[in-house]
Amino acid sequence: MRLIVIGSSSSGNAYALETGGGILLLEAGVRFREVQKALSFRSDIVGCLITHAHMDHASYAAEYAKRGIKIYCNGDVAGKKDFPFGTCEVLEESKTVSIGSFRVMPFSVSHSNNDGSECPSYGYLIRHRECGTVFFALDSYKFGFYVDGIDHWIIEANYDDRILKTNVSDGKIDRAQANRLMLSHMSIDNTVHYLRECHAEMSKTITLCHLSERNSDPASFRDRVASEFGVPTYVASKGTIVELSKEII
Repeated sequence: MRLIVIGSSSSGNAYALETGGGILLLEAGVRFREVQKALSFRSDIVGCLITHAHMDHASYAAEYAKRGIKIYCNGDVAGKKDFPFGTCEVLEESKTVSIGSFRVMPFSVSHSNNDGSECPSYGYLIRHRECGTVFFALDSYKFGFYVDGIDHWIIEANYDDRILKTNVSDGKIDRAQANRLMLSHMSIDNTVHYLRECHAEMSKTITLCHLSERNSDPASFRDRVASEFGVPTYVASKGTIVELSKEII
C-alpha cells in the first residue's frame, strides 16, 4: 500500500491510500481534477473519509459524490453538504464499517470553529491486510485516549510553541488567532507526547501532516520525531509518497 499526499495545508487537504485492489481517499479539500492527476486517473476509488466540515477538508465533498464516490463522515458534515441521494453514509463513533477491502473505525477528536464553538470531528483507525493498522487524525488539539499497535501514523503536527510565540511578539500573528490555533490544532510537542504514550517506537512509519506555513519548521519536526522513535518519518506535502508495509522496511 502507498500513502499519496495530494494536499496537506490550510489551503486544502487530500490524501489517498492506494492498494492494488482499490483506493480510499482521506479528505476532500482539493478539487477532484487534482485527485485524478495524483492517482494517474485510476477509477477504482472505493470511498472518501472526511474528518470534519471545515472547507480545507470538505470543500469539494459534494463534487466527489457527484463523481460517484461515496462519502463517509459524521452527521455534521452530512448536514452541511448537498450530497446526491445515496452518496453519503453517516458513521457512528467506534462502530467499524467495511469500505471496499478496508475496515474503518471512527473516533471523536477535539476541534473548534473560528468562533470557539466545538466542531464535530472524527479521526479514523483504518485496517487493511496490506499494511496493518493506520491511525489518521488531523485538526485536533488533543485525543481522549491512547492506543497501542499502530503500524502507520498519519497525524497532525501543526505548529511549534516557540515559533508561534515569536510570531505573536513580532506582530505577524494576533493573539486571538494564536489562542484559537492552540485550541484547535496539535503542536509538535503534543504530537511527540501522544506518540510516546502510544509507543510509536513500535510502529513502521510516521507521517506528519497539516504543518502551519508560518508556525512550523518541517525539517526539525521530522528530525525530532525520527530521532525520538527511530522510525522512518515523513512530512506530508503535495506529491509525497510513503510506502505503508506490514513489514519494517
